[in-house]
Amino acid sequence: MNYVLLFVFALGLGLVAAIPLGGCQVETIKRAVSGHLLPAWMVACGSASADLIYGAIALFGVAPLLEAPRVAMAFNALGAVLLWVLSYLTFQHSRHPQDLALSRMVLKSRRWAYLTGLTLGLSNPPIVLSWLLGLAAATQLGLATPLTTTTKLVFLAGGTLGLGGYLSVLAAVLHRLNRVISVRTIGRIYYWLAVTLFCLSFYFVYGVTTHFSRGI
Repeated sequence: MNYVLLFVFALGLGLVAAIPLGGCQVETIKRAVSGHLLPAWMVACGSASADLIYGAIALFGVAPLLEAPRVAMAFNALGAVLLWVLSYLTFQHSRHPQDLALSRMVLKSRRWAYLTGLTLGLSNPPIVLSWLLGLAAATQLGLATPLTTTTKLVFLAGGTLGLGGYLSVLAAVLHRLNRVISVRTIGRIYYWLAVTLFCLSFYFVYGVTTHFSRGI
């Protein structure tokens, strides 16, 4: 077994999985375009921590707990409420982009940034399925056979680094572009990020209503 190939494969899967726009990506972009690179990285770290937790749950067999309907519904409700709050705050920021240029304490707070990334990441239990599918693909390619504890840890490390690495690189690129982005443009970016967050919340609302419709 080649652990290096397995690690690189998991890294690639993590990078691809992190590309679709979600709450963590939006919060990372918000801070990066406002000139706050370290807080943007902390969002990425929080998100990666949540991915690591769910990866461990998926790979080491605690996943059935998350299949409990009430648990799943609670996570969906938490995700929806959190995205509504973040959408409102982002919209408020978009109305006063000049204040963003002077830096807001919430955006500058590394602790809040980490908690935001962690909470948004934890509100998405279906990521467990992504980990399981990725491991299944690695197994079919012969990269994760035999499936030992070491194999799982290598896959977990590669996937987590890929997921967090994409957001970190995205933050660094947007932070550099911040120098040529006008305050007015930042306001527009924030407006559309607020709309995006609000729209993303309906993914979680759908999850809640689905469980209610089943009589849970």
